[in-house]
Amino acid sequence: MKLNNKFWLFAVVCMAFTAVIAVTLAVLFWRELNPSEQQLLMRLFKEQFWYFFSTGVFLFAAFGFTLDWFFRFYILPLNQLIEETQVMNTVNPAHRLKIDGSREVQKLAKLINVCGDQYEAAKNIIDQSVETAKAKTEAEKNILATIMAELTQGVLICDTVGRILLYNRQAQRVLNKVQRPSTSDNAEKDYDLETDGFVGLHRSIYSLIDRNLVQYALKDIQTKLDQKKENVSSHFAVVTQNRRHIRVETLPILDEDKRFAGFVLIFSDITHQLEHASRLNQQLKRTAKNLRSSIAAIRSTVDLMIQFPDMGADQKAAFLENIAAETQSLSRLLRTELTETASYANSRWPLSPILASEFIQTLKNETMPNADLELDISECDSRCMIRVDSHSLVSAIGFVVACLKKEYDTDCHRIRLTAPGNLVQIDLIWQGEPVKIETLRQWSDRPLTGTQKGYPLSLKEVLDHHHAEIWPHTDKQKSDQSCLRFFIPMVQSEGVPENIRHVTLLPKGRPEFYDFDLFDQAGQTPEMGQRMLGELNYTVFDTETTGLDPRGGDEIISIGAIRVVNGRLLHTETINQLIDPCRSVPAESIKYHGLDESMLKGKPTIEKVLPFFHRFAQNTVLVAHNAAFDMRMLQMKEKATGIRFVNPVLDTMHLSAVLHPAHNDHTLESIAKRLGVTIAKRHDALGDAIATGEVFIKMIPLLNEHGIYTLQDAMTASQRTYYAMRRY
Repeated sequence: MKLNNKFWLFAVVCMAFTAVIAVTLAVLFWRELNPSEQQLLMRLFKEQFWYFFSTGVFLFAAFGFTLDWFFRFYILPLNQLIEETQVMNTVNPAHRLKIDGSREVQKLAKLINVCGDQYEAAKNIIDQSVETAKAKTEAEKNILATIMAELTQGVLICDTVGRILLYNRQAQRVLNKVQRPSTSDNAEKDYDLETDGFVGLHRSIYSLIDRNLVQYALKDIQTKLDQKKENVSSHFAVVTQNRRHIRVETLPILDEDKRFAGFVLIFSDITHQLEHASRLNQQLKRTAKNLRSSIAAIRSTVDLMIQFPDMGADQKAAFLENIAAETQSLSRLLRTELTETASYANSRWPLSPILASEFIQTLKNETMPNADLELDISECDSRCMIRVDSHSLVSAIGFVVACLKKEYDTDCHRIRLTAPGNLVQIDLIWQGEPVKIETLRQWSDRPLTGTQKGYPLSLKEVLDHHHAEIWPHTDKQKSDQSCLRFFIPMVQSEGVPENIRHVTLLPKGRPEFYDFDLFDQAGQTPEMGQRMLGELNYTVFDTETTGLDPRGGDEIISIGAIRVVNGRLLHTETINQLIDPCRSVPAESIKYHGLDESMLKGKPTIEKVLPFFHRFAQNTVLVAHNAAFDMRMLQMKEKATGIRFVNPVLDTMHLSAVLHPAHNDHTLESIAKRLGVTIAKRHDALGDAIATGEVFIKMIPLLNEHGIYTLQDAMTASQRTYYAMRRY
């Protein structure tokens, strides 16, 4: 279309130029004639006017037809020849030229096809050699992927800014609600439409786990690295919205210069372990009660036998039988009630040993960094250790300090650390009114405030996990001061630490067993428009609708989407969601997509699906074929859903017009055929999205050859095409 417009403009200019030259020559010729010759010529022109007019029209028509013939048989075929040769030389070597043009152009096309055959044969030989050379490396990569997939723990690797670079299925199951498996790749799946984030490549871990938790763990790791400790791992726990308790171990990844290059998160679902620990605790209480009862019975019987040594034989036998019965009861109790105690240590909330003095300093730095706070640790042994989840306990004590400020309008001015007996005591001391027991109980039931994702723990839950307690305390010598005292069990003997996690150092070269760099990724740039097309993350999507009139009440009945990261489609990160349009579906539309009302009834409505799709496409560039229609359908739902898509948008139809202006057919089928892409399921939302994604990936190198490298370049070029003027 663009090339045709240029041709006709050129033709009009040529005709106008010819007309100007003809008129100029006629004027010059007229001036060379004498008056009598001019009169003779004028009389001849008047008498033969229609002859001269017909001749002029014929000459102009002949000139126009000649230009058109030249364009159709030489100019247009040459442009098609250039475009299709680029396709054959870049993304589809199997493509062959079928050009209608002059004899010379057809000979050139045949010659290019012969060269294409030779090029494809040579390329196949090279590709086979490369594939053979890569086979061993690929097999070892698959071994690594299999090991990652089959690990019983969830593993997730992030770069320095928290972007996910690698994860396994277990991590996805722990952090996302599991989707029910389907029988085919493109079948519709059940999605948790209420989820806050997604596990996916290049997505942020902070959409899944509170940033403060991760940053606190990384800060703890850095402190251990600075102190050159052997075990540098850090632990914390999160509670999901459905009350699942997840233990998270954080490990650093350092480069060859021991600079921070990323971190590893290892997830374990400890919900059942904690429930088991709770049941075991109740069981231990019952056992202690039964033990006391049996021991008391034996002791009273023995006391009677000692007090009355001359008792009768029958009475002594009865006492001995009573002792034997109680002894058997004790044996049965030990055999049946206490067999599970060995697993108790492994079922606890993840607690790490730390010096009590270090914990107090951390508490001051995290909760009151700018306060004029006095730390009193003179009465505590410097080697005294406690076992804590540092972040949750610091948050709990900080919560108490905040409650003091809010409800008593007072600030804690002193923290005292003492260690009498087997307990470590942390005292929060302030000037003013003491806290009542009833108020403290109310605080204990409140959830800890903060921005932590998931379910917030209460103060009581955090203290119970640490086997700690909090009570008001009064110092008789200083009646003007009030105090809240935390009691935390002391670690008696740390011994040799178990399961030490050593620091992971990235080697200077790639490891032998896999051939990809996880951490050699381009950083984020402030202006997305200046980023290279190959560096961006994309969400390629398509919609199926009840019709083609967004303003006339047509509705979306299906959304399919797939993510593109590092120039490849991620088939594990897709959406294929049917939508109840709450209206009838015309028979004409059913002929295309095959979705009738019975298939859509009871499915989620657009008000639920659109926010889910919005979160799925967050921080990506949207790609679609004929995107103006799909975006208009989404825009029509802004008022009903409150969802507005502000993502940059690229349209493969526009890009095809940029790459192949000599072609008039830019349907998805035609583009796919030119670029060697097979469409598995046409007019299926996910099937079309996958085909569009494959087409778009093959377009990127072609765009680069046209000098289009960045997102802004692509959008600017798209705006200049004829299709950019379409409106819906």
